[in-house]
Amino acid sequence: MLITDWRRPGRAQTAFVPDPRATHFWDADHRLSALYGGRDRLAALASMEKVGFAMRRVIWDTALVYPRGAKWGAAASLLVAPVVKYRNELAAALTAP
Repeated sequence: MLITDWRRPGRAQTAFVPDPRATHFWDADHRLSALYGGRDRLAALASMEKVGFAMRRVIWDTALVYPRGAKWGAAASLLVAPVVKYRNELAAALTAP
């Protein structure tokens, strides 16, 4: 973990994803990770997964991109972690038609 992971991120940390459709969640209690099923269900969350580090118990530093019109419970089209490492792939997915 980074020192910046211990507190709510500021604008400098969230600026990597400037798309207005994006929502940033600060999940200090790991509730969103638990809702998604934790690390063990990571592969089931998206049709394409790019994870550049060994996650342990919780899902963290992750971006999920859902297709236009997706309903709650649908799989994402892309999951990347950490966001900064895959920011180009994330940007491409957000600009795809």
